[in-house]
Amino acid sequence: MKFTYPSELPVSASRDQIEQAVRSSQVVIVSGQTGSGKTTQIPKILLEMGRGTHGHQIVHTQPRRLAARTVAERIASELHVELGTEVGYQVRFDDQSSPATRLRVVTDGILLAQIQRDPKLTTYDTIVIDEAHERSLNIDFLLGYLTALLPKRRDLKLVITSATIDSVKFQEHFAQALGTRVPVIEVSGRTYPVQTIYEPLGAPPALMNLVPGFASPKLDPDSGDPLEMAEADLPTAVARACSELVIHSSHESGPRDILVFAAGEHDIHEYQAALNHHFGPRTADISRPDAIEVLPLYARLSAKEQHRAFQSHSRQRIIIATNVAETSLTVPGIRYVVDPGLARISRYSKSGKVQRLPIEPISQASADQRAGRCGRVADGIAIRLYSREDYETRPRFTEPEILRTSLGAVVLHMLSVGVARTAQDVSDFGFIDPPDMRAVADGFNELTELGAIDRQRGDIRLNPMGRKLARIPIDIRLGRMILEAAHSATPNTVAAVIVVVAFLSLQDPRERPDEKREEADRLHARFADSSSDFISVLNLWHYCFPEGSKAVSSSTLRRLSKSEFLSFLRLRQWHDLYQQLTHMCQEMHITVGDPKPDSRPKPEIAALPQAQQGRGSLACSWDNDGVHKAMLAGLLSNIGMQVIVEPKASQFTGLKGAARARAIKQAEKRSHNDYRGARGTRFAIFPGSNVVKSPPTWIMSAGLVETSRLWARYCAAIDPAWAERLAGSLTRVTYAEPHWSASKGAAVASSTVLLYGLPIVNARPVLWGSINPAQARDFLIRQGLVEGDVRQRFSYDSFIEDNRQILEEASDEASKTRLVAQTASEEDLVDFYNERLPQDITSLAALGKWWKGEHQKHPDFLTFDPSQIDRLNQSEASARPGDYPDHWHTRGSDGSPIDLRLSYVYDPHSADDGVTVHIPLAALNRLTPEQFTWNVPGLLDELIVATIKSLPKALRVQFVPAPDTARAIREWIDEHYPSLPAAGPADAGQGEESAQWPPFDQVFTQAAIEVVGAQIHPQVFSAEQQERLAPYLRITFAVEEPLNKGKRTTGKDSKQAKPKASGQPNKTQVSRSSQVKLLGKSKSLPALQKQFAEPARRSAQDRVSSKAEQAAKEGQIVKQANLLQRSGATTVSRSEMLWKGALDTLRLPSERVSSRWLSREALMLASAPYPSTKALVEDLQLAAVKQLLPQIAELPSDQALTEAVYKVSGVFEDKVYEIAQQVIAILQRYAEVDKAVSGPADLPLLSVLQWVRDHIAGLVCTGFIGKTAPQALPQLSKYLHADLMRLQKARSDRNRDVRWAWQADEAQHLVDKAHTKASKQPAGPRREALLAKAEQARWMLEEFYVSLWAQELGTNEPVSLQRIRKVLEE
Repeated sequence: MKFTYPSELPVSASRDQIEQAVRSSQVVIVSGQTGSGKTTQIPKILLEMGRGTHGHQIVHTQPRRLAARTVAERIASELHVELGTEVGYQVRFDDQSSPATRLRVVTDGILLAQIQRDPKLTTYDTIVIDEAHERSLNIDFLLGYLTALLPKRRDLKLVITSATIDSVKFQEHFAQALGTRVPVIEVSGRTYPVQTIYEPLGAPPALMNLVPGFASPKLDPDSGDPLEMAEADLPTAVARACSELVIHSSHESGPRDILVFAAGEHDIHEYQAALNHHFGPRTADISRPDAIEVLPLYARLSAKEQHRAFQSHSRQRIIIATNVAETSLTVPGIRYVVDPGLARISRYSKSGKVQRLPIEPISQASADQRAGRCGRVADGIAIRLYSREDYETRPRFTEPEILRTSLGAVVLHMLSVGVARTAQDVSDFGFIDPPDMRAVADGFNELTELGAIDRQRGDIRLNPMGRKLARIPIDIRLGRMILEAAHSATPNTVAAVIVVVAFLSLQDPRERPDEKREEADRLHARFADSSSDFISVLNLWHYCFPEGSKAVSSSTLRRLSKSEFLSFLRLRQWHDLYQQLTHMCQEMHITVGDPKPDSRPKPEIAALPQAQQGRGSLACSWDNDGVHKAMLAGLLSNIGMQVIVEPKASQFTGLKGAARARAIKQAEKRSHNDYRGARGTRFAIFPGSNVVKSPPTWIMSAGLVETSRLWARYCAAIDPAWAERLAGSLTRVTYAEPHWSASKGAAVASSTVLLYGLPIVNARPVLWGSINPAQARDFLIRQGLVEGDVRQRFSYDSFIEDNRQILEEASDEASKTRLVAQTASEEDLVDFYNERLPQDITSLAALGKWWKGEHQKHPDFLTFDPSQIDRLNQSEASARPGDYPDHWHTRGSDGSPIDLRLSYVYDPHSADDGVTVHIPLAALNRLTPEQFTWNVPGLLDELIVATIKSLPKALRVQFVPAPDTARAIREWIDEHYPSLPAAGPADAGQGEESAQWPPFDQVFTQAAIEVVGAQIHPQVFSAEQQERLAPYLRITFAVEEPLNKGKRTTGKDSKQAKPKASGQPNKTQVSRSSQVKLLGKSKSLPALQKQFAEPARRSAQDRVSSKAEQAAKEGQIVKQANLLQRSGATTVSRSEMLWKGALDTLRLPSERVSSRWLSREALMLASAPYPSTKALVEDLQLAAVKQLLPQIAELPSDQALTEAVYKVSGVFEDKVYEIAQQVIAILQRYAEVDKAVSGPADLPLLSVLQWVRDHIAGLVCTGFIGKTAPQALPQLSKYLHADLMRLQKARSDRNRDVRWAWQADEAQHLVDKAHTKASKQPAGPRREALLAKAEQARWMLEEFYVSLWAQELGTNEPVSLQRIRKVLEE
């Protein structure tokens, strides 16, 4: 070894001072700015002192692998020794040392791992902790551990070196721990002055007034201060600062390189793009004399590209680097520094339990360190892109990593070496800056999640899993994956997991050069697996190392790396780490197979050129589930559940056309890439992941890192249920919707297994008896035994249905009488079972087992007897037989008996409260509403009292006291109406008329007058009065139809359809068990009849159609008409049906009728509004039948109809001719009137003319001959003549015509109203009767017109407005 110390390095001048301090003190602190030479010269001083001899070594720690290798190379070069002999280095992938090594440069992680094997570090006599100012987690733990170790090893020397260390804090810490003075040696770090310039964004340039190519703010002409700040972004500011320095350097000789600091790779690319844009050809053409070379420098770069920054060169360079160049690496020849003042600082979120990488302002110490990178070879300039005030408000030092990161690995190491057993031990450990208890607790929680620790009586100890985990020198989560694979997977799957773990421990070997990024992405996509980035990694491994664990030659690997955009060094490191981990597993007696896929791509695909191999074409088949389950063991808190929130159109109101479509498409894509993670965090799959193209419902991620948002890197689709076994006690189970399950014969609930708030298992059924036995027993009793929801049978289980039958009978009785307190209820049966069943019975299976033995001893032990209930024994019977019938017995409008089923409900909150009459659709139109204003006899007393109370107060006083008066009225009703509605069968000795009861309000009024002499007007009983009655006292009507309505009759109905032996007419009945469909329900029967008029008519028609068709075939016209009309099966009147039947008998050939017409007659009849002569003749014959048989509706039988037709058959032909003559007269008069209303007219007569036109169009229209009433047809000519006379009189006296018109309009309104009312009625006799009255009033109206404006013509009968009204009111 040759020891020389460059005089230009400040530390060389302090060599004697440092040597003396090391000899006299156990701990020495050397603080010097960057460039002082402390990293390379202090180890040489120690070697020259004789340290690292006699079987010991000097260990020199570096925070990074790259720094460890380069520092060792530099020291070996200066000492003129071969690297790996006296001077060596060791990093995780490479050990370049030998037994002869005296100085070993290692990463701090290597020294940490050695502590586990050698807690007293007996191998070393001197430890140098370099770059201590970074205060990384490993550095702080090492310093804390050495604080405890140094008193035990007085021969051990500790040298702490740093650029910006807080010397006072370190000095006080070690002085207090060792009880002695700790020397601090300050060395100067800059041999040349550095000018620091502040150029905040938007401020004018500092080195010159104007920078070409950049806008400059306007300046005040007097003071020179900027009048306004120019808008600028950071890349532009960097480019301008570099441009200033390039212009300034043009006047300098020697090195002129610029170092620009960036927060991350993204910022490096932005700064590089801004510089290329500004300098243009100078950066594009490196052969130019004034060329500028722009180089990036960051950890993910390949070694070759990193080395470019350290190589000699002749052109000016701008190096853009992350904070790796702040302290760890010294780039030679730097004269200028541009510092944006930002860095990506790793921080642990205690709330989200994730590692964040926010971009933050750097500390003053870091800013000074950056500025110190220039001025080593000449005067330097550092431009800070922030203000001096901003600098002065920043913290002096960067916060130690131990205060801003997860402590899981630290806690594991401390437990492993035995320096901690509780959280308090960790806090009390000799850390320079002790972490808070919350961070320590999170570290213990992380180990709990990994299943590495056990807690016993306050002490925390490593379990076997934890002890194994501590032996694996990688991230504890990754180590847990290997151990899980060893426990539950095949040896080959273990090997595959080790491959993935090794990959995750390193930097990604896939490279994406800026100039060939798309091509690199395309080539890498060939290995992609759309459901898992980890399987994609295995695909890449198999392609690079097809022989699995066997190494590939360097030349082969280099060629492959070059063609596939892969890093040769990282691939080699990946394979080396796999080998190391495999060897370690074998030492731990873990069987490791070969990382071989289950199947490989087809040879013909693999043989294709790269350009023809598509996405996923080189993907293999692996044990996906085995790999992912093993990895999930280390990633339990990194799972996520997809949360889809579809974007709303309102979010894009400001966009139109293609821009709107693109924005919506992007928003929809983003909405599927949103996940809810552990403890309520929200994250998204990183855009570079293969899984992002089709986001799964559940994923796990190898890491959650927060930058612009929280991103999940390296993801895979998983089944969340896998996590339940792995999580163990970390899960929490919630139960929902406990309910009775008849199929299982027990109460069940839906369980949800939660892990960190995520439902990893949903809706898993569990027996509720194991969770809540008391409630499960209640479900069994209430829903199983009392409600009878039982499907499983067991011995002697008939008591269930027997007891329910008793309850059902009691419930029916209570619904009828509304006396619930006097009947057995479900609660009584519940109490009965509660008293008799053992407490531990929660299911039918348990009940059956117990009852099988108990039944042998007490067969009636579970037989329910309401008479044993004390409450029921104290009440008296209140209902009389017949008070609450099961059917409402009545007669239809056709006279046939109808039995309507009644149901009772006692529920004041239900719309069905009270009595419900169930009406078959076929019987709907045959019912009259009046009888249903009553109620069943059992509710009649309450109806009477309620009616009294519903009266206006002025009338109600006549009934005081109401209860006594109500009893008297009931006695009067019983005396005068011994048979009440619904009281007995409608055919029990009653005729058709006796079955019709008057409305209740009429009977009540009559009784009130007789009993108390009340004065009550009929108008009192209005709809408003009915609404004041309690709902249960007003009958509910339910219209139903059988579900098997397509069939004729079945079962009981078929028996009813047959004529009874006694000759009684058929009844329509609907039993309780009938399968019916509810069509409608209302308190108003007329409303239902109106609503279902047409369906009811069709239903009634279906009911009697066969009988009616049979009657028609047999020529029984009267019988057919009676069947259709009385059943409501047709809206055609009985008279019309009989007239048409008579016409079928009397009809003459059309030619025979028209042959009697003279030419003039034929010509006149041709003007009639008929489409053909045949249609005209048909209507003439129908009119003839109507005039010959005007009272045809009174004919009682088909025999009477036959006799009546026979009597008129002899004069029928002449009558037809007579009708033709009447029609001719009508047509002649019509022509006169039509001519009178045609042509020009005076304005005052326009309304009269229009009325006459409308009137004659209604009298003479298509089919008018047959439509006109028989008695009215001969009068049509007179009615037309009256219109003609009105015109004449209106011309002479307009005012008189107006007065008559008002009367005519009032009469017409009455008739139209009557027609409308009749048309709305359901088919049946009532409708026909109302239509007959309306038709009578319609022709009285014509006579009324004659009496108004043609009195001279005379009327057939006295007629007036009052007479018309009287006819309609009858």
